[in-house]
Amino acid sequence: MNFYFAPMESITMYPLRNIHKDMFAGSVSKYYSPFVTAAKSKHFKNREKNDILPVHNTPFFEGNVSSLVVQIMSGNSETFLWAAKEIAQLGYKEINLNLGCPASTVVNRHKGAGLLADPDYLDSMLSEIFEAKENTPELKDIEISLKTRLGIADENEAGKLMEIYAKYPISELTVHARVKDDFYKNTPRLDAFCSSMKRYRECGGKAPICYNGNIFSKKDYEDTMDKFESNGITNEVSSMMLGRGILENPALARELTGGEVLTAPELKEYLTKLYAGYEEYIPEDRNVIFKLLEHWAFIHTHFANCDKYLKAIRKARSKGEYLAAVRNIFASCEFK
Repeated sequence: MNFYFAPMESITMYPLRNIHKDMFAGSVSKYYSPFVTAAKSKHFKNREKNDILPVHNTPFFEGNVSSLVVQIMSGNSETFLWAAKEIAQLGYKEINLNLGCPASTVVNRHKGAGLLADPDYLDSMLSEIFEAKENTPELKDIEISLKTRLGIADENEAGKLMEIYAKYPISELTVHARVKDDFYKNTPRLDAFCSSMKRYRECGGKAPICYNGNIFSKKDYEDTMDKFESNGITNEVSSMMLGRGILENPALARELTGGEVLTAPELKEYLTKLYAGYEEYIPEDRNVIFKLLEHWAFIHTHFANCDKYLKAIRKARSKGEYLAAVRNIFASCEFK
């Protein structure tokens, strides 16, 4: 089983990716950038372009291969193809189309999971993308993968979507086992995921399949694999994408591949390196701390009875206050 680091807007930026790859080398096969928006103006936002520049992602380029996949948010083939060419020129070999983001600001613009509401339009868009790909020298050797959900409000919508995806030479199909209306709540719809994967294969879909949804622990992984086995699709799923689970436990992929569990000194080193990484491009201590608090929203689960110490971290406004508060939580709370 391969494990991927999911894209999460504003969190999984290049400092995190570089540090994680350095500390947990070998456990994650691919990292995905937060989406870059393919705007009508045909210009990337500075922050998004900066995040994918090769100079900021050197650990991911080995020879002629990149283990970093750039995700595109687009609502039409024209802007997608423009963005894809720009990204290909940077040296990336795989581009992922976001069909899963459930945020209303995205969906209302007919992007992300919003495209799932109109299967005919989505079919037409994919047709235009893959036809143009074959006739565009810059894109001919680029792999295009998809990340989708099971539908908008009803998991039964997935059957039609799988019929569409099976028509195209996508390089990989990642399915978040929820519908748009689930957002990130409720439990993943594993039975619907399994039946959808069967439908995809029945329709002739040949792409490798990646599962996404609620893998926070080894038990979650084993339970999910048991469900795949009972539904007869174990051999169909070759990868799992880890999102909130790997933010909570940076060593999760390593554990799932039989390696050591996360230790307190290791997490402390990880957080120290994150601060230094963010400090290089984020001005002012308080802004660096606000960025680190996004990580503490997940990482705090490793500390028992930590409310008082976590509050001090949240209240910190200088580097000295923050580092002192972090030392206190490691020294005073049981690590689990």
